[in-house]
Order: sequence, then structure tokens, then C-alpha cells
Amino acid sequence: MRYIYTAFRALVKTQHSAVIKCFGCDLGGEYTSNKFSELLALDETIRQTLYTDTPEQNGVAERKHRHIVETARSLLLFTFFLSEFWREVVLTVISLINTISSSHSSSFSPFEKLYGYVPDYSSFRVFCCTCFIFCPHAERNKLSSRSVIGVFLGYGEGKKGYHCFDAITKKLYVSRHVIFLEHMPFFSIPSINHNLTRPDIIFIDLFSEDSDSLLF
Repeated sequence: MRYIYTAFRALVKTQHSAVIKCFGCDLGGEYTSNKFSELLALDETIRQTLYTDTPEQNGVAERKHRHIVETARSLLLFTFFLSEFWREVVLTVISLINTISSSHSSSFSPFEKLYGYVPDYSSFRVFCCTCFIFCPHAERNKLSSRSVIGVFLGYGEGKKGYHCFDAITKKLYVSRHVIFLEHMPFFSIPSINHNLTRPDIIFIDLFSEDSDSLLF
């Protein structure tokens, strides 16, 4: 927890030129340790602790957690998606929540409230739609296909790209060279083998590729 808070504290300072004024937590040992107390004291951050078994005192965080979990569950059920990819689903849900306007914030999105401008929606795609991913050079030859069919999972973290999964080879791609068939849910295709477990997944990052187009 101390490492996570240290990273978040640095992000707030670097990206927003601000300090954390108040930190709410329960009485867990990770929050009441001397080292964590010293970390809060560096910025003179006030620590507000909650009473035992009183989650209602932390209502904002509890409601947001419920919002994220229920939205992720809805996506999984609606798309017949594999629960092994719950991490990708949750990250996609958080991206959507942060960039969609809400009546609770005067029709502004959390992104717009934080940065002061409207986010770019042009990169948004239909979750779990069918897509074609550009193959890296190491996986193809001059006569083989230049792309593979896959399912769109979400958006690259810290990169302008997309997370896509090839259910046949069980490889997880991060690529900016993707063609989407947003009208076609991936799991509506009957010939694809969907049986897999998380340890079977192979991760491939295509951002080292300098290709400019997607060819078939």
C-alpha cells in the first residue's frame, strides 16, 4: 500500500501541481504504520480514519466500487465474455466512466473536470467486437496472412493502442494497427475456440513495429 500511495502522490504532484490534503482509510495496519504516517506527514496530509464495520462512512468509494463491478459484470454477461479477462474488462470500464459525462458532475465527465477540456472520443470502439490485428514480422512470411482475427478487449495503458486477443493462438496483442468490425460481436462467431485459461495467454507488444498500414 505504501508503494501505491507513493506512486499516486508523485503523480498528483507532477501532473497536477497539487498535494493530497486529506486521506481517508480504515484502521488497517498498512495505514497506521509509522512509515505510512511519515509519508503523510511529508505533505501535512490529514488522515481521517473510519470506525470499525461502518462502510457507510466511506460511501463515495463504496458506491464507486459497486458502480465499476456492476458495469464490468454487465459487459461480461452481455458479450458472453470470458471471466479470465476480468482485469481488462475492469480497466475498460474505468476508462469509460472517466470519460463519459454524468449528471452528478453538471454533465461534465471526470476527465473534463480534471483537465478542463473534452476528451477525445474518436478512439472508442465497441467492447468485445471482432477485429483484425496486424501481425508482427516474426509471425509471418511473404505468403502468409498479414493479420489475425481477434476480439477487442480495451485500450493500451500509457500507449495509443488497443488490447486485442487472438482466441485461436491464445495471444494477447497491444497494437495501434487494428481494423474493427464493430457491428459483429466476436463471440457470435461459432467457429472460434474459446476454451482457455489465463496462464495460456501469450502477450505481444506491437509498438516496436514501424508498419504504417494493415494489409491482408
